[in-house]
This record gives sequence, structure tokens and C-alpha cells, in this order.
Amino acid sequence: LRMNMIDCGLVLEMGERDHVNLVKVLGAFIKKDGELAATLMIDTAKKCQASELDVELFTAGIQKICDDDDDQNFLESVGDYLADICYLACKHKVKLEASFINAALACEIMEGIASKLYPTLAVQSIALPMVFKAEVMHGLKSMKSIF
Repeated sequence: LRMNMIDCGLVLEMGERDHVNLVKVLGAFIKKDGELAATLMIDTAKKCQASELDVELFTAGIQKICDDDDDQNFLESVGDYLADICYLACKHKVKLEASFINAALACEIMEGIASKLYPTLAVQSIALPMVFKAEVMHGLKSMKSIF
């Protein structure tokens, strides 16, 4: 028997508003609605310094991430997409909420751990029902369009 401990140093406290927004953003990505995901990320950011053109280009970049996700496995590859999202945010001066970045980094770390411990684990099969449950809990639209 072997036990490994990992402390990644991430601490996150989410209020109701932050949790609802995170659920909305994840739901938009899962439904491949990059425009909505980008809009949600921009709308909740404080002190966004992006010009109108930057907002359009950021939104187009986020939509491209969704379009390029051919296997519809966003939740399996959150870490891969996080780098692209952060690059687009920096390039187009869009400030992302710290809670979103922290949650995404935590997902990336858990993704890595899960893939090492359980290489055949399908994260999406576990995560989709959780996101769906959170959407229902917050009275958001259902995810029937992805099934």
C-alpha cells in the first residue's frame, strides 16, 4: 500500500454568485456555446480594460476553442483549454475572475492526478451529472441539448 499526498496550495471560497457564474460558464463550454462562455467571463470580470474589438476577438477565440473540441470532452481537457483561455485573456486585455482561474487550476490538477491513478477514468461521465445538478440547483436552463 502506498499513499501520496499533494498540496497544491490552492484555497478557494466561492460565494453563491461566484458558484452560479462558474456553473453557467461550465455549462456554456459543455454546450459548445463559446460566445456565451466568453460573455459570462467578461461580464463578471471587474475592471475589464478590453476595447470593443478586443472583446469581439476574445469571444471569437473562445468560440474557436469550443468548435475545435470535436470529441465534446471539454471536462476531460479543462487544463489544456485553460492555457488557451488565459492566453486569449492576456492578449485581449480581458480580466478573468480569480475564482474562475482558481477553480480551473484545481480541475487541471485533479485531472492530472486522476489520469495517473485511473488512466481509463472518463471524467466527463462523472462531471456532467454534477454540472447538470448544479444548474438545476440554481434554477438555470437544463442541459438536455447536449444529450
